[in-house]
Amino acid sequence: MVKIMYLSALCVVLFTLQAFALEPAEKQLFEKNSFYQYISVVEDTAKKERYVRNQKREFAQGGIYLNAPEKLLFEFTQMGFVSLAFLDRDPKDVLFVGLGAGAMPRYFTGRYPDAVIDIAEIDPDMVAVAQKYFYFRENERMKVHIDDGRLFVKRTKKKYDWIVLDAYQNDYIPFHLTTLEFLKEVRSRLKDDGVIVSNITSTFRNRFFDSMVMTYKKAFAHFYIFKGRKSGNYIFVATAGSSLKDKDVVEARARKIQSVRKFDIDLEDFASRYESPEAYEWGGAKVLTDDFAPVNLYQYQKSGAK
Repeated sequence: MVKIMYLSALCVVLFTLQAFALEPAEKQLFEKNSFYQYISVVEDTAKKERYVRNQKREFAQGGIYLNAPEKLLFEFTQMGFVSLAFLDRDPKDVLFVGLGAGAMPRYFTGRYPDAVIDIAEIDPDMVAVAQKYFYFRENERMKVHIDDGRLFVKRTKKKYDWIVLDAYQNDYIPFHLTTLEFLKEVRSRLKDDGVIVSNITSTFRNRFFDSMVMTYKKAFAHFYIFKGRKSGNYIFVATAGSSLKDKDVVEARARKIQSVRKFDIDLEDFASRYESPEAYEWGGAKVLTDDFAPVNLYQYQKSGAK
């Protein structure tokens, strides 16, 4: 029995070492199990890139180019900015739910320096990592609130032009930030014709993708999908306004923003990936609600319930 237990423990150790193995060109700068998640900062000396990761080596929550930290490294962070083309005005009040490496708010404030930015981030260790390793800095117009994103949305009285939902705990979105009730709360914090954008992981990694599509469709009158070509991630864009945004209008607006605000990413190309969610709708998908947790969804799918 002792021998069996020893071999089992050895297998666990070897598996853990394998799971955390770095590539030859990579070095680990920081590692911690915070109160909310495992955080690792890794630098690739060959690519000259730095990442914040969870346990799974292939999944990064954010990163920078070491030689150009002001640029956006990952496609999913770049694509999120296409949602600005759904606004008929420059955003003045902005909310980010989730900080990660801080790349998106840092990039945004460089192009919209007059905007007022709130960031809701539950994990103070993630804020410290963004500051120490990814050049993130608060200023008089950009403030981090150490708070659960849902609680911040519920408590704030402020309304926003643009809300970015990018809160991940390791490689998944916390369930209470995916439900119909939460999306309705977010919608209530939008100004007239305001826009929300969400970074959603690819279908092969996200068992709730179909349900997320149906939940957004139920929460918002108009909802659009953009698919990544490199990452496979999806960007969901939803609007509070009553009018449908025409693809040609969105592309023209993206082109104008890219030129006027000097974006070094191709917003017009991202806008050309505009898709109706109808292609992703599945009538059998269950809308996510506060009283319908993931374990219920697994049971629902297994039973083939209608």
